[in-house]
Amino acid sequence: MRRLGITFLLVLAAISLKAQDSARRKIDSLTYRQYLTQDYRALLASSKAARKQGIDFYYLNYRTAIAVYALKNYAKAAKYYRKTLAEAPEDPIAREGLYYACLLSGQKEQARIAGRLLSPHAQAVARYRPSVMDFVALSGGYLMNENKPGVKPAPGNMAFLNQYQNMAFGSFGIGFHLSDYAKLKLGYQGHNTKFQRSSDGSLQKEDFLMQHQVIGALEFFTNQNVTFGVAGGYYDIENMDKDSENTKTSRLAFSVQTFLNKRFPFVLPEVALAWSNFGAGSQLQGKASLTYYPLGNLNFYGTTEGAILFNPGTSMQTQCIFSQSLGVKLAKRLWLDGSASVGNHLNYISERSFLVYDTYDPVMATAGLSLSFFFGQTRLSAGYYWQQKKGYAYFTDYFDPYHYNNHILNFILQWDL
Repeated sequence: MRRLGITFLLVLAAISLKAQDSARRKIDSLTYRQYLTQDYRALLASSKAARKQGIDFYYLNYRTAIAVYALKNYAKAAKYYRKTLAEAPEDPIAREGLYYACLLSGQKEQARIAGRLLSPHAQAVARYRPSVMDFVALSGGYLMNENKPGVKPAPGNMAFLNQYQNMAFGSFGIGFHLSDYAKLKLGYQGHNTKFQRSSDGSLQKEDFLMQHQVIGALEFFTNQNVTFGVAGGYYDIENMDKDSENTKTSRLAFSVQTFLNKRFPFVLPEVALAWSNFGAGSQLQGKASLTYYPLGNLNFYGTTEGAILFNPGTSMQTQCIFSQSLGVKLAKRLWLDGSASVGNHLNYISERSFLVYDTYDPVMATAGLSLSFFFGQTRLSAGYYWQQKKGYAYFTDYFDPYHYNNHILNFILQWDL
């Protein structure tokens, strides 16, 4: 009886394999016809149905990659080109498809890794030129605000009112490829802020305060689309001494941040932790963000992020910040990006430490639009940003907060090398 049972199971297994092989051959024939007629949507429907039946083979993955690429879903195309290359790693067409799919879905570092495997002819056509240099960027702009003495009416016993007004700023950034799996970014930023101190409408002091920032970030990449690294900055911040009319002091501060993310076909989640000693005290920051590409390309994308800042030993124990940004392709070389953020941003560390809100008065909300034009390897961006900030009027035994607006014009010129 035992032998009879085993024989029966083997017969059932053989029948199942034969049926699956027959279904596989039908899918192979069907998707091949759909590929030849360029009926890509029907091909994707056939591919989806086949996978529900547990059918997965080399040519099905290859045709699926070609179909989703043709429909501009480059993120999914990269996924299927990788599956194809897992079975035929030397296929030059699949290698080229993976390179372009990564590039057009925003996976720049993965495209660089894939580009190494292209043939010399394909590299020449793609203008793929591996270089130690990654990018060079220049940016600058001007901030205007309404923070003038008349913005805060006050009783006659006001001790003083410190007001931080218009600001000119500029920055320089440079990136290096240490290898295909490591990158170093360095930057310098300088700010010049107009300062006024008044009491009961009478101007007591006027000066300019300088800030200098030196920032660096070291990033590492893996073949599994994981990125991790560390970033930080050194900050030299000029202050006007509250207890003296003429004393200008300089305060030094430091920050360090670690980050980790993984790119999936349509989303990129990231977590980051940071420490700083802004304000002469330790501050801890945790942030989580999700960047998404719902179309599988760069025609539309967005990032949602939230952060919490801890200030132990101070009256402001925690700060919560929520941010949202969206980008859309307007034309062949033209993109529009918009962003908004709410919460107390005082000393908030963002963009891998390349954007730090170490402002004299805290930023409470931001919103802005940026227009970017790409020509060759060059990007030119112009943006307008609004900020709401909180100022303070100091009296003999208390202080009184008030709000005012900033208007910022910013320009960026970047060369990708």
